[in-house]
Amino acid sequence: MSKGKSEKKEGKKYLAGFVDFGILGKKEAYLFKNEKREKKEQPAFRLVIKEGDAWKEVGAFWVRESKPKAKVEEEEIDLSG
Repeated sequence: MSKGKSEKKEGKKYLAGFVDFGILGKKEAYLFKNEKREKKEQPAFRLVIKEGDAWKEVGAFWVRESKPKAKVEEEEIDLSG
C-alpha cells in the first residue's frame, strides 16, 4: 500500500456569536471578511444573522484606527519661593 500526498484544506475563519435584538430576541450572528472588497469605501466585514433556514445581512463594518494621543510635555514650576 503506497502513501499518497494528502492535501489538507483549511476552511475560512469567521466570528460567530449571538446578538440580542431586545424584543426580537437573540439571534445567531456571523461576521465574515468581505472577500470581494475592492475599494476602501466598501465594508471590510459583513454581519449576517440566521433566521430559520435563511441568512440575512444586517450590518457592515470597516476597519478604523484610533489616532495616538498627543504627548503632554511636563512643565517644571519652582515652588521654592
